[in-house]
Amino acid sequence: MLHVIMIVLGVVVLTTAISLHIREVNRNQSVTVYIIFFALFTAYICIGYGLAGISPDLSTVYIPRFFGFWGVDAFLLTELSYGLIDLKYNKTVVYTGIGVSSLYGIFDLILNDRKEAVVFTRMDYYTIFEPSRSNHLIFHYIFLLVIAITLIILSFLWYKSKKTNVEKNFVMKIIFSNYVLIFSGIPYILQTKFARLYPAFAFSLGFVFVYFMWFLAIKKQISIFVNVKNISQQTFYSIEVPIIIFSTEGQLSLCNPYAKEVFKIEDEQTTVISDLFNISDVDELRLFSKAKKGEDSQILVRGKESDVEYLLKCSVKFDYVGDPFCIICTALSQNKVVENEEGNI
Repeated sequence: MLHVIMIVLGVVVLTTAISLHIREVNRNQSVTVYIIFFALFTAYICIGYGLAGISPDLSTVYIPRFFGFWGVDAFLLTELSYGLIDLKYNKTVVYTGIGVSSLYGIFDLILNDRKEAVVFTRMDYYTIFEPSRSNHLIFHYIFLLVIAITLIILSFLWYKSKKTNVEKNFVMKIIFSNYVLIFSGIPYILQTKFARLYPAFAFSLGFVFVYFMWFLAIKKQISIFVNVKNISQQTFYSIEVPIIIFSTEGQLSLCNPYAKEVFKIEDEQTTVISDLFNISDVDELRLFSKAKKGEDSQILVRGKESDVEYLLKCSVKFDYVGDPFCIICTALSQNKVVENEEGNI
């Protein structure tokens, strides 16, 4: 019965993740993709170990057990990658951390998920499995210990990096759920009688708990993100200041309606900065060269259509691995400043 419950939980987890992804895919795709991965690996654990527990054929039971075993390593590696990326480390640190831990996980699977690595025993109504040797899972436990220590260290850095109470609350939910997961694995590490009779039930529930904490935390984060995003979009489209977004190569990516009106922009796809302003090649080269280095800048330019002088304030934005990916430029009319000053005299 417990193994059937595990299978049902695996299906429920997948269903909730797919449902959230479908509803929110246009709002925050990267976060919902992570939920899909968390759900997929949780389902591997629950369904894999659940099927292994009810399978009467001892010659093939190692197959579903493989998916359960692999789900554990993959889930933890997904958490590790999320933490490294959200902390906005440079891509060398991110790729190295994920690559090394993934390589260790692959060796863990090779060493500990072979058919002969586990002894399967059929009880009255279910199948149990134990390592073929008492020290056979040492490599696996070392892997889990290293990942656990790394995640604990990252959790403190992650919490410290957050500025708002909403973000800190998000991180605390994840940290708490992972400590529950560690607690659920103690009977198996100590090789208790409970662990022998129910070789995957407790820590499978632990992973389900961690998944649902991720699910609830991300769902709340998306809700807050959407509200902030809506306000930002309204401001972007209604403000009477030209806002122009360029790629680091100088191609126009996006602009607000006021910028379109002032600079007579007809086709965003083919517009470059020199189409909008009288700017020398040297100044243009210097502006985008600094942007590629992640440096903000500002420059006085004159509009081609209006022949008005503008202070072009350019702010560089970065992607999740710390590379510059766009430049947000605000064009402040210097003629208006002069008019306001004269009116106040």
